[in-house]
Amino acid sequence: MPLPDWQQTLRALDVGVVVQARDLSIVYANPKATEMLGIAAAEMTSRTTDDARWDVIEATGDPVAPDEHPGPRALRSGEPVRGVILGVRRDDRPERAWIQVSAIPERSDNGVVERVVITLSDVSDAHREYREQDAVYKSVFRSMSEGLVLHAPDGSIRAANAAAERVLGLTVDQMSGRAATDPRWQLVTTDGVAADATVIPSEIARRTGQPAGETILGVSRASGALAWVAVRADPMFDPGDVALRGIVATFTDITAERETTLALEASRAQIQRVLDAVPGVVYQFLRPTEGPDRMPFLAGRIREVLGVDPQVAAANPMLLPTLLGQSEQAALFANIDAYVAKQEIFDHVLSVTLPDRGLRWLRVHGIPERTDEGVLYTGVILDVTEEHRMAEALRRRQRREAMGDMAAGIAHNFNNMLAVILPNVEMARDDASPETRASLSDAARAASSAADLVRRMLALGRAEPTAADASVDLAAITREAVHMCRQTFDRGITIVDDIALPVAFVRSSASELQQVVLNLCLNARDAMLGGDRCRLFVRLEADGADAVSLTVRDSGHGMSRDTLQRLGEPFFSTKGPGRGTGLGLASAFHSIADAGGTWRVESTLGDGTAFFVRLPLVAPQTNESSASSPSQYVFPDGVVLLIDDEPMVRTAVSRQLTRGGVRVEVAESAEVALDWLREVRTEPVLAVILDLSMPGLSGAQALPQIRSSLPRVPVIVLSGHVSDAQELVGAAMVLQKPISGRELLDALQSVIG
Repeated sequence: MPLPDWQQTLRALDVGVVVQARDLSIVYANPKATEMLGIAAAEMTSRTTDDARWDVIEATGDPVAPDEHPGPRALRSGEPVRGVILGVRRDDRPERAWIQVSAIPERSDNGVVERVVITLSDVSDAHREYREQDAVYKSVFRSMSEGLVLHAPDGSIRAANAAAERVLGLTVDQMSGRAATDPRWQLVTTDGVAADATVIPSEIARRTGQPAGETILGVSRASGALAWVAVRADPMFDPGDVALRGIVATFTDITAERETTLALEASRAQIQRVLDAVPGVVYQFLRPTEGPDRMPFLAGRIREVLGVDPQVAAANPMLLPTLLGQSEQAALFANIDAYVAKQEIFDHVLSVTLPDRGLRWLRVHGIPERTDEGVLYTGVILDVTEEHRMAEALRRRQRREAMGDMAAGIAHNFNNMLAVILPNVEMARDDASPETRASLSDAARAASSAADLVRRMLALGRAEPTAADASVDLAAITREAVHMCRQTFDRGITIVDDIALPVAFVRSSASELQQVVLNLCLNARDAMLGGDRCRLFVRLEADGADAVSLTVRDSGHGMSRDTLQRLGEPFFSTKGPGRGTGLGLASAFHSIADAGGTWRVESTLGDGTAFFVRLPLVAPQTNESSASSPSQYVFPDGVVLLIDDEPMVRTAVSRQLTRGGVRVEVAESAEVALDWLREVRTEPVLAVILDLSMPGLSGAQALPQIRSSLPRVPVIVLSGHVSDAQELVGAAMVLQKPISGRELLDALQSVIG
């Protein structure tokens, strides 16, 4: 019997068609359907959906329950079910057929679903290709060294690969559902600031629909440790569609690199702190096997030490040699050649004139190292200007002390001669006729002036005892000194004085202050010799309420820096032979210091010199000299023991004492004196006059023994050179040779009482 037209049409279709009744029985299946399912038409129409022989799975591999087949679902819901991919086990083949199934319900006139028309399309080849591609995709997805995370359109994570699990320390299940903005990630930027949606690449891609470039973020692992990742993100769209399907975020674990970078930055910061702490310039100097010398490295306190901008030094690392004079540059490279040849530690001190800083002294120190390129020196350049100046000052002080010691030795011998001359001149003057007395008085004054010069020489040798407080009028002394200069200086020198103060009492002696003023004026005169329009200016004015200022200025040749540094050094003089001893200014500066004053000098070559002396004012004192004559002294009965190794000194001092009414016992040494003290005596000893410097047993050594033998007898120490009066414990008085008869008798009367 011929088939109806609709069945003929269905038989010819390349699509399987199955009609399922309301009771789930299959009432029709065309040949294509039976072919795809591998079941004969008779057998198929004998089955229902819940037949146990069906073996149907979803694309995921999960089994499909009978009531979840597309037909029952369409019958139950009355709605079409379209495009469901199912895997069906066929009896004649070992592998499943993959079929795309759609179920369309048909209704009667009253709207009741009568049957379902199910269409079947064989997609086995397409599904096989998809599975193969999916397998490749999953393999690549799993094996990627980069972390990969798939975000849903709402930003939540829906998939992640093994690398992502390893980097983040979380499983896919633990990550699923989290958004990149979830606070549990504790995302931070490289600045340590919490990262928000504006800097997170997946959020940027989700918001803009554009790829987000690499960003470095810190993320908290499950262990709590911080991981650093370089993240990129790309949005996903279907072809021709504008709806966002998701975001692919990839990231690389750069924790090790980041930690290395941070360690390097910390190391650089530490090196910079070290460089900042080094009080100099750190450098590297390369003497290559071939080619010119160069400095690969120059850093540190470049501006402070070299006086140039660090950027200028960076552009020209070989800048230092260009700052040197020709001779210094030659000496530097000669030393470099010598040290490089031996590959020894380099150490060289050079002078350099820097802009706005003047003359500076630099010490260049370096350690050698043999490299493939040549000899490399690494070292430091230090500014040793202050150390150089201190060393120079120390050397000058040592020279001054040595000269002072020599001066003190000369002064000691000279004093012994004066100690003979002065008493004899005084005694001769007292017995001389009026005509002769004036000449002898001049001789006595000359001897006193010589004694004053000796005291200044002793002061240079640190041997002068502290002078007693006295006051003298500097204004009167300055006027007298200016008057003497006008009488004796060359008429070509114009002397201008401005002595505004009527009186100005300072603590010193008249002879010392006179020497100070005259020395300054004489040095000014000598500085103007041979010059034109010579002018000497002397000013004395108040310096505040408690001090006075003396200025002596000339229009002479001026002084160099080296001369200024040695000014005041004993025996240093710029004058020719026979024209100066170098003691004038040295003694003048010492007198100023003794008076509690200060001094300074301003001088420029070709532009003259100015000395400024500042002295504190004191209340005026009246020094009443004794007018007693030798016959007016009264001493108790007894004898004065005089101990001195110089015969002429013993004779002169003994005569002075005898003329003053004193009985004298002399001893030429301390040993003789001690023997005499041990003898039995019937007359008392009133005092002992002891010379300090004697051969054999010195006065300092004999003093304790004398005090032991005569505990109640005063001892007067008399010497041409007292090194330290503080050490003469037990001495009632210390007197400096030479001494006048009146001063010696006054001292005796004072200690005997």
